[in-house]
Amino acid sequence: MQSDPLHLEALVNDWQKLTFPAFESVKEENGARLHLIQTNKPGLCFFELVFRNGRWSEHKKLSARMAANQIMEGSAEVVAEKVADTLDYYGAHLSVHADLDFTVVSMSCLQKHFYYLSDFVVGLILFPAYREADLAKAKMFLHSQLQHQLTEPDYVSYREFTSHIYGADTVYGYNTEKSLIDAIQRDDLLRYQRENYCADFLELFYCGEVNEESRRFLKSLADRFPRSPAKEDIRHLLMPTGLAKAHFPIPHCSQISLKMGRRTFPKQHPDFYGFYVLNSILGDYFGSRLMRNIREDKGYTYDIHSSLDAQVHDGCFYISAELNPGQLEDSVHLIRQELEVL
Repeated sequence: MQSDPLHLEALVNDWQKLTFPAFESVKEENGARLHLIQTNKPGLCFFELVFRNGRWSEHKKLSARMAANQIMEGSAEVVAEKVADTLDYYGAHLSVHADLDFTVVSMSCLQKHFYYLSDFVVGLILFPAYREADLAKAKMFLHSQLQHQLTEPDYVSYREFTSHIYGADTVYGYNTEKSLIDAIQRDDLLRYQRENYCADFLELFYCGEVNEESRRFLKSLADRFPRSPAKEDIRHLLMPTGLAKAHFPIPHCSQISLKMGRRTFPKQHPDFYGFYVLNSILGDYFGSRLMRNIREDKGYTYDIHSSLDAQVHDGCFYISAELNPGQLEDSVHLIRQELEVL
């Protein structure tokens, strides 16, 4: 089947019409960067602080995750209930998430409440209480969560796959364990916050009403963050790995979760965008090649997809599927065929 040249020309012309909103970028003297976009939805705004830290800048395993989680528990003057009540009263949504390379604090709210709420959120980040009682409750929750997650094939397969890809004891490859949760202390969180929630690690994004008042206010928020005390960039060794095939049995589980892939490269690699498109064709949407062949034609699985995990310093590519044990080998054979055809 040949493509219609007129149809392809129309698609190209439509793509060329695509425009992105104008934005302002400013670098502050303390190293923070501000990015401002005028909203097209009057009365609403979005505010996000992205810190370049995450696992990569940990001095102790799990300190990044725990330090981020405990921000919502309040500051020395504000307890967790007050944080929740404030957000609920003003109709705002706040999320805090730490991953391998970044910690992201995001808030959406009405424009008329932005100045008060953003100042409130920055106060939580700069002066977290990290109370012993809150940390103890967080540890209990993580123990319970981990116990449940270890009964889920998809979770276990992904954690064991990445552990092998990056190395079980490396910053990207280590897995959450009960002993690591128990080892975290309040002083670890205070140190992580002091060394990593800093201006020179900060990218501040704002989408709302952009005027002189909002510019001055955002600058004042960024100026509240101190510069990092670190004198040099942190370096980690990500261990080289070879071929491996492993099975991790889970009691009382009728299905298996397959993870099949390899180490790739970081986001800055010149092949990243080409691989991103290739991954989409292979298995990143409902009508992809893997979906059509293994789900729709063969009926071996309800869900199969491919993913490209590209971090700042490394990355991996993998194919994931939930299968009946008797269809594993045939599914792997079909996946290899699709890779060869591609």
